[in-house]
Amino acid sequence: MRETRRRFVLALAAVAGCVSARESLLFAQRRRGFPDPPEPAEKQNPATAAPDDVGHQSAKRALQENEREFRAGVERLYQLTSELHDEVQKTPTNDVLSIRMYKKTEEIEKLAKQIKSKAKG
Repeated sequence: MRETRRRFVLALAAVAGCVSARESLLFAQRRRGFPDPPEPAEKQNPATAAPDDVGHQSAKRALQENEREFRAGVERLYQLTSELHDEVQKTPTNDVLSIRMYKKTEEIEKLAKQIKSKAKG
């Protein structure tokens, strides 16, 4: 009787192993498709494009405006960090940082991200 139980349990384990191996082999055979190709960049029709002189001037104005905003942002960032530095120097070390200081650091982070995006273009 014990012998038949052992054989039954061994046969059951073998069947379970085969089924699980078959499942993993089926999943291993699935191939992933290639990703979609990137869309082509839009190209302007040369016949409908504006003259180069006008486009060049508007691009130059946009760059100058971007540079002006960038410089103003850097000045504002310098001002905020100086204020925060002075405030931290005045605060005793055993006190917890104030909410005002926390909000100022958030403002500095936000401004820094804006300046970074301006620098990228």
